[in-house]
Amino acid sequence: MNWSDLQVLLTFQREGTLQKAATQLDLDISTVSRRIRMLEKDLGSKVVENVSGRLVLTSYGEQVVEAAEAMEVESDALQRGAKGKESVLSGVLRVALLDMFVLFHADLLNSFTVQYPQITLELVSGTTRFHSLTRREADVAIRVSTQPDENLVGMRALHTEYAVYAHVAIAEGQWSAIANQPSTPWDVLPWIGWDPAVNARMIDAWMERHVPIEQVRFRVDSPAALFMMAEAGGGACILPVIYADLSDNLVRLSDVLKGFGTDVWLLTHRDLKRNGRVQAFLNHCYQGLEPLRRRSLVSESVISAKIHP
Repeated sequence: MNWSDLQVLLTFQREGTLQKAATQLDLDISTVSRRIRMLEKDLGSKVVENVSGRLVLTSYGEQVVEAAEAMEVESDALQRGAKGKESVLSGVLRVALLDMFVLFHADLLNSFTVQYPQITLELVSGTTRFHSLTRREADVAIRVSTQPDENLVGMRALHTEYAVYAHVAIAEGQWSAIANQPSTPWDVLPWIGWDPAVNARMIDAWMERHVPIEQVRFRVDSPAALFMMAEAGGGACILPVIYADLSDNLVRLSDVLKGFGTDVWLLTHRDLKRNGRVQAFLNHCYQGLEPLRRRSLVSESVISAKIHP
């Protein structure tokens, strides 16, 4: 039996309707209904019933709520006691993130452990699979997404658009002779693409339309590898504007690509949102990303600022 499902039932009992419970829990009504059905399945008996068009607790449901309230009181007491004793945050915090974030924000991650020296950060990166917060494969995720899962909570830390970039040597070589042609001849440039195992459908589709396969010199399976190969002159590629515009070695060759914009989220599971280590880490990262957040607004409004020539 899941304690969070019991909390959903408690909220329903206190609010009186599924809709009010959903609003209080910041969930949609179908999720609240599903969680109650899951609780009934675990308990093997109905806890709510429809009476004259209104959903109410069954007699067994009232017993469950009474027991859950007692559990809640005990849990709150334990949490208050733990909070009083743990004035210094400590322990392990497992963070799932892209290696691109480490490449650009290692100092931000390091400053967190300086501020909280008794917390150990376990950094797990991956591009071909997500580390699931629901299955507790990580406590926190720094994730690129347009719409996070409904069971996760957090904050939108950054927004970025995407554009085509290449090393300055490529821009001043092959590109400078052809950049002003009526149609952009992307097929004359060397390119860096994504490994097929990576979910990069929009970029793959764009490259299929514009880049002959024989022009792809490298394929990579991580954002950091893509960025570093571009900086080394390995070829043109599509990169996030907020990071690529920081490089002195890269030149933007296009306007931002329509429909590619996405967000960087700082996320955790709902059950962990009040955890002290989690709260401290999310707040630290959000505040530390403020300069880049302000800069991204400029990058998005001046979309052609670095286009070469």
